[in-house]
Amino acid sequence: MGYKLLAIILGKVIIYLTKILKIGGGSAAPGYYALKFYPNLVAELTKDIPKTVVITGTNGKTTTSRMLYYFAREQGLKVIRNSTGSNLERGIASTLISNSHMSSGKLKNVDLAIWELDEAAFNQLVPEKIKPDIIIFLNVFRDQLDRYGEIDSILRGWKKTLEKIGKDTTVLINGDDQNLLGLKNSIKCKVETFGIEDYKIKGEGTVKKIGEEKLDLEAKNVNLLGLSGTNFDIQDRHETWSFSIPLPGIYHVYDFLAAYITSQKLGIGRQAVISALDHYSPAFGRAEKLDFGYILLIKNPTGATQVLETLKGELKVGDRLLFALNDNIADGTDVSWIWDSEFEMLSAVSSQLSAICSGTRAEDMALRLKYAGLEPEQIIIQRDLKKALKQAREGLGGRLFILPTYTALLRLQKILAREGTKEHYWKE
Repeated sequence: MGYKLLAIILGKVIIYLTKILKIGGGSAAPGYYALKFYPNLVAELTKDIPKTVVITGTNGKTTTSRMLYYFAREQGLKVIRNSTGSNLERGIASTLISNSHMSSGKLKNVDLAIWELDEAAFNQLVPEKIKPDIIIFLNVFRDQLDRYGEIDSILRGWKKTLEKIGKDTTVLINGDDQNLLGLKNSIKCKVETFGIEDYKIKGEGTVKKIGEEKLDLEAKNVNLLGLSGTNFDIQDRHETWSFSIPLPGIYHVYDFLAAYITSQKLGIGRQAVISALDHYSPAFGRAEKLDFGYILLIKNPTGATQVLETLKGELKVGDRLLFALNDNIADGTDVSWIWDSEFEMLSAVSSQLSAICSGTRAEDMALRLKYAGLEPEQIIIQRDLKKALKQAREGLGGRLFILPTYTALLRLQKILAREGTKEHYWKE
C-alpha cells in the first residue's frame, strides 16, 4: 500500500471522526495530517482534473466560488471545491481526500475544480502543486498585516508567481482595481478584465471613473436594493442581459462578474447562469439571512466599510447590532483595522441603535463604536459569544445584524447549529 493511499485513508478517518464527534466538518484537519504524512498529496490528486479554476483576492473569494459552483452544477458539471472557505493547502487537501476513493487512492470522476486560495497560499500552490486553467484576481486590500504585510508585498508575491504561469492559462482581473492592473506586465498568457461602469477601486474605496477604461466585461445600470439584492445589466456579445442577484452591495456585483466571465470561458450557458440564480443562497455568514436577522462577515477595513454602507440605509427602530471581534491567527492578531473602517456611518441612526460587543477584543470594538458616535449606555460588552447572542435576541423588536470576524463566525455557526437554528456549515 502506497503512502498516498495511506494519507487518504488517514484523512478519511479524521473526516469521519470530526463529523461523528461534531467537532467540525473535516475542512482542515484531515488535509493537515495527511500532508504531514504525504506532502505531495495535492499535486498528485489535482493533476488529472480536466479543468481547474483558482480564485484569490482579499474579499469575495467564497461568494465568487459559490456562484461559479452553482452555475457549473446547473450546467450538469461534476464540481469539487473547498466550500467551507478553508483556503490554505490543508483545505484543498481535505476536499481532495473527501472526493477520493479509499480503495484506489484516485480522485472520483470530476469535471471541474474550483479552489479559493488566500493571498499567500496562492504563491505556495500555483503553479507547482495546482496548475490552473483559469486564475481570478478579485481585489487587493489591506488584510491581516501580521500575516501578509502591506499591499505592495502581496502584489510582489503575485507577480513572481505569475511569471511562472504558462501561456495556456487565462487570467481574469478586476479591471477597476488599479493595483491589480499592475499585474498585467507580469502575465505572458491571455488576460481579460471585468468591472462596473462608473466605478473604480482606488486605495480601499470606490470612486467615479475618470475617462474611458476599456474592459472586456462590464456591468451597467446598477440598482442597489439594500439587503434584498442588486439588479444590473451586462452587455455581452453586443447583447444586453439583465441580472438580479440576492446579495447586497457593489462588492457582490464584482463577485458575480468574476463568476460569470469564468463561466463563459468554461462553456457554461447563459441560461444555466440565470436558472442558477433563481435558487442561489448565500454562503454562511456572507449576507446570510436567518429568521431573526442577518450575518455579515467583516474582516478588514474595506469589507467592514462595505457592510456598513449597506446597513446604514436599512437600520430601523428596534433593530440591534452584535459585533464579534476576535484576534486569533485566522482573523489577524492586529485589530487596528477597525479604526480604518467607517463605523461613523452608524452615527446617522445611532439614536435608535443598541449594540452588543463580543469576542476576544470586545472592549476594543466597544471603544471604536463610542468614537463612532454611539453613547456608552447604548453599548453592552459580553465577551462570551453564546451569552451575547442570547442577550441580543432577548426582547428583540426588529432584526438582529451580526457582524463577526472569521473565527467568531465559525463559533457562531456551531452555536446556531447546536440550537437547531441552522445546519452545520459542512452540510450546506
